[in-house]
Amino acid sequence: MPGKLRKKAALILAAAIAAGSLSGCSLIKNTEIVFTTGLSGDQLFKIGKSVCTLPEAMIYVMDYQRQYEGIYGVEMWEHDFGGVTFEEYVKDTIINQLASMKAITLLADNYEVELTADEEEKVSQAAADYYGALTKEQIQYMDLELKDVEGLYRDHVLSGKVYEEITKDVNTEVSDDEARIITVQQIRLDSPEEAQSVKEQLDEGRDFASVASSCSEDSQITWTFGRGEHGSAYEEAAFALENDQISDIIETEDGYYILKCINNFDQEATEANKVTMVEKRRDELFESVYNQLVADTPSQFSKRLWEKVHFTDWTGEMPPDFLAIYEQYLGS
Repeated sequence: MPGKLRKKAALILAAAIAAGSLSGCSLIKNTEIVFTTGLSGDQLFKIGKSVCTLPEAMIYVMDYQRQYEGIYGVEMWEHDFGGVTFEEYVKDTIINQLASMKAITLLADNYEVELTADEEEKVSQAAADYYGALTKEQIQYMDLELKDVEGLYRDHVLSGKVYEEITKDVNTEVSDDEARIITVQQIRLDSPEEAQSVKEQLDEGRDFASVASSCSEDSQITWTFGRGEHGSAYEEAAFALENDQISDIIETEDGYYILKCINNFDQEATEANKVTMVEKRRDELFESVYNQLVADTPSQFSKRLWEKVHFTDWTGEMPPDFLAIYEQYLGS
């Protein structure tokens, strides 16, 4: 996946997982697993009024197959991956991503979101590009029609626009101090006696890095971090230090620390952290809305239809990159 699209897909999936709703074949809360009733024809799952067909899912199947086989080879599909095969793991990922995206499109009417004429035109162009590059054998294998490709591209655009609408009013102001990234060297010790002995050596002028290398319980000496990544005592001491200043002994649940400040304000990293913090605020707001959708929307999933899909069934030439074409026409 291209960078921005990878991030958005990961975000949507992460939000769904955070809701406790996407696990294995369970799409969202109140999911009904169906075998011969409830869904018709090539309908793979339904969330509220939003339907995903097997041909749509096969687009993802082929994309993931190309991606993973290109790195690991065809033999990895049966590899054990935490109690499930790698094939099962990837298939669950595909269903989770598609289910999340389809669910989010249900919010479009609530937020008065729709595609512009220009976006509809680009969807059509992207779909024609992707579908036109397929061989007859690929089309037959995926049982794919042009409308399936158009529908999936349209859902990608719509879900992204819904996300932007939900999160558009998030506060984007982050102070330098709130986002500040610092770098310290640390020495971790197991007892207060050891810590006192090391502190005395440092007070006598011994080189901090040399003492850390010989005395610290941790092999890593230098750490770069922002607020909220350590316990309160450690963090309070670390962020109070000036450059080259050495802290007093810091008592924590996992040992005793002595710190030396290397850089108490990494400006470039701090600016990047501001962006991350704003994105986190957006994600949290989005998750709260998504969680409510998850709780209120019933769904159905055709397990039997999905069990017929195997990555090893296709051994021919791989189709074009679905999401790369999306990025070409609709990426921003």
